[in-house]
Amino acid sequence: MNTLRKSIENEKITPYFVSWSQLEQEISLLFGNKTGNTEAKMKEGISLYKALLAQCSTEEERLEPLNNAERLKFIEENFATYAAFRQLQELFKEMQKKIASKRVILGKP
Repeated sequence: MNTLRKSIENEKITPYFVSWSQLEQEISLLFGNKTGNTEAKMKEGISLYKALLAQCSTEEERLEPLNNAERLKFIEENFATYAAFRQLQELFKEMQKKIASKRVILGKP
């Protein structure tokens, strides 16, 4: 449990969400303009999400949203679609909530 507490410390987790916030805006603009190549940015977002999952995992416990594997598979198979982008947004939001909840449980708000 102590290992998970250290892996979800604010200093270790915040950079993932800051990077996602910037990337999310870029992808949103690309989808909005319908002129940009969203594929490279979506792949970057998927990699960032997987890195976040790895950061929030220990040998004892793994923090992840409900149906994570199925949803991530959908995103990876359809990464050029707006539906995949929306799903990735939701996964990041849910991870943020899971992390906050776990911090409270572990006594590290």
